[in-house]
Amino acid sequence: MTGGGGGGVGSGVRQKVMAGGGGGGGVGSGVRQTVMAGGSGGGGGSGVRQTVMTGGGSGVGSGVRQTVMTGSGGGGGVSFTTTRSMSSIISPPYSVPKGSLGENMSTRLELAAAYRGLDQLGLNEGVCNHLSVMAPRADGKDGSVMLVINFGLHWSEVRASELLGVDRDARLVEGEGEGEPDITASCIHLGIRSIRPDAKVIMHTHQPYATALACLKDPRLLMIHQNSTRFYQRVAYDNCYSGLALAVDEGCRLGQALGEQDVLFMGNHGILIVAPTVALAFDNLYYLERAAQVQILAQSTQKELALIPEKECQKTSQEIWNNIKFYSDAAFYSMYRRLRKTQPDFEF
Repeated sequence: MTGGGGGGVGSGVRQKVMAGGGGGGGVGSGVRQTVMAGGSGGGGGSGVRQTVMTGGGSGVGSGVRQTVMTGSGGGGGVSFTTTRSMSSIISPPYSVPKGSLGENMSTRLELAAAYRGLDQLGLNEGVCNHLSVMAPRADGKDGSVMLVINFGLHWSEVRASELLGVDRDARLVEGEGEGEPDITASCIHLGIRSIRPDAKVIMHTHQPYATALACLKDPRLLMIHQNSTRFYQRVAYDNCYSGLALAVDEGCRLGQALGEQDVLFMGNHGILIVAPTVALAFDNLYYLERAAQVQILAQSTQKELALIPEKECQKTSQEIWNNIKFYSDAAFYSMYRRLRKTQPDFEF
């Protein structure tokens, strides 16, 4: 598009180029360029705007996206440049040393961010509920620790350095003298991990809408919305409320009720999620709450629900889980970056 002398809105030249990279480029690989050049008497929108997406190897959205807008001519335009790689969006925005100490540090940073982020979303309850992650010991000794909050701290106060570490026998091995974890956290999380040793991350909350479903005689999450299909055939239900979890045996019972699923609706109690990463557990808690909220609002109309057919549930769920790491990392690290601006002390 080429403008003449007295260019108006959008006058000038606009060019788009999409060139593939070298190796097996995935979605978004290659170069995408948009140029918009205004004429001499540029009006609104005159100038140059360029977008470049350069792909390296394979992968969804790999490469760098750059946007440039430069004014020209008599109209005087805005000039700015932004460059952001897709890898920077879906990668941890922090750096730590290599080895067990670095892994312990990164786990602490992400767990502290999860506590703060869930507090911002209103998915916590007072100083109760608990999130935990298994990590190598910071001192480099053999074995691992379960990192968890110091009981009595509000989730908005959690700092990475203040998280406590307990061993598989519930003995405090990191953070000694700084407090102690909630006994129900140790009993539930250690008990579940005795049944599900793959459960690196466990998050237990009383988030309002999902917990409301757990209080129904029929607590099933219905496949009525796209967010619901994320959990298609991934939810277990425990309808045997037995009071506070004051013994590891109760955690073992909950682990057996969870089975091989990712989500447990704890009857008359709350929600429990297991995942291999903090980002995925955080993202699942968020979308589970949104799915439950939609269901309760839809049910409140007292009109017939439109259930998604089985075939479409399977298809949509598979599409989501095929790219779940990309989605969950992008969401979690965007929240992490936001916390750095608003609550930077969580990293201390």
